[in-house]
Amino acid sequence: MGRLESRPFLACLLLLAGQTITPGTAQTQALAAANAQECLALGAAKVDWSDHNVAEKHRKLRLDTCRQAYMESGDDSRIKVALAGALRGMGDRPGSIALLRAAIAQNDTEAMLDLFNDFNSFDRHLNEPDLIPRAEAEQALRRAAELGNPEAIWRLMAILTRGGPIKHDLANARYWAKQALANPPKGVRPVDVQVAVGQLLSESDHVEERQRGIDLLEPLAKAGRGNAQAYLAVAIRNADPVRARQLLESARGTYPGAALAPLSDMLIKGEGGPKNERRALSLLKGSAYDAQHAKWALGQLTLEGRLVPRDVAAAVKLLGPWSQWDYDTRLQIVRLLAENPDVQMAYPDHFIYRAIEDAELGEPGAMDALIALKLSRHVQFADKANGCVLAQRAAKDGDDTAAPRLDGCRTK
Repeated sequence: MGRLESRPFLACLLLLAGQTITPGTAQTQALAAANAQECLALGAAKVDWSDHNVAEKHRKLRLDTCRQAYMESGDDSRIKVALAGALRGMGDRPGSIALLRAAIAQNDTEAMLDLFNDFNSFDRHLNEPDLIPRAEAEQALRRAAELGNPEAIWRLMAILTRGGPIKHDLANARYWAKQALANPPKGVRPVDVQVAVGQLLSESDHVEERQRGIDLLEPLAKAGRGNAQAYLAVAIRNADPVRARQLLESARGTYPGAALAPLSDMLIKGEGGPKNERRALSLLKGSAYDAQHAKWALGQLTLEGRLVPRDVAAAVKLLGPWSQWDYDTRLQIVRLLAENPDVQMAYPDHFIYRAIEDAELGEPGAMDALIALKLSRHVQFADKANGCVLAQRAAKDGDDTAAPRLDGCRTK
């Protein structure tokens, strides 16, 4: 059937559907569809952002195209999300957020994920108001995950593992890990999903979950995947220390960040083979810059004064990088600073924000540690007035640890 011959047939179908389409209307709809597709394509285009002129031209073209598409197809939540991204790229966060909220009302999971990422990237600063409330951001991420968005599932799993800006919850993280295994995100290799999920599950207190994690790691470890070997070693260390140490020795060449801390601990304790403290210390001191867990292990030794001289300031510096991934380490540092008021932190505003956030989220021990830090004589973080307010609030809420701290708040 030729193009001209098909038109009466198409018109008949449209009339049967209760629509009257004129040539002008059809042309307008085709143009609107083309603008919508171009808007979406510009958002996904690869651009040399280091070239200022190219980047600016792209941002303007994207904004103009998506604005036109929004005028023509405003009910399409995808266009709202795309225009939100274009506005954000031009510095209009309020306009971007409004569009994301409108798309979220249509249950668009990409809008939900974008809203959370916007909050996580641009809010969360000390003494600056959040344009997106933390509770709204968390709700958006959780809703996107519940609706099956793979990237949201992966993001929620990771944040629940470490905490901030959502309270850490390893049991819930393992739940979402299982969902990620069945619904992996784009851009993450299946083997990387399997390793991450295997590690989380292998650390579970529940026998079945733990075994499932081991089963996920085992074939990858046998195939020579270093981080799978390291995580498997940690999981079987008590049951089979000899094999665990062998796995860690194999893994340290390719994934030192995962292998060095547990291997050094086994060398120090003589588990799975001969005791060798000198080699353990050498491995930790020689660890690469990105082997943050190894730096953490060296920091713990430095704090204890075991194998190396005790130095609290040096220990805190070594513990710092790992604290972004581990709530217990963040809590340890807050307590160390309260007890050692002369030890200073780099980027103090960022650090105290995280401490406040952990306390507001209700992380275990976080509020007591924050109050102790503010009521201490610390050169960077002492704040008696605010510390007393927090202590009074905590005591009113029934926190028994806060009451003794109020003694220093009472005026004589």
